[in-house]
Amino acid sequence: MRGLVERVFATEKRRMNLVVRDIGLVRATARITLANLAYNLRRLVWIEGRGAPA
Repeated sequence: MRGLVERVFATEKRRMNLVVRDIGLVRATARITLANLAYNLRRLVWIEGRGAPA
């Protein structure tokens, strides 16, 4: 179960180069939120591209 969540964090760290070293909670929250949005959009494109199961 933990592996499902760790994949998201690993993707954000390696592919998106997400390292949060911002001054202020608002900037850090915004950076993490945008990274999560980008990850979810990438997953949506991948899922939509697979097509309907036969």
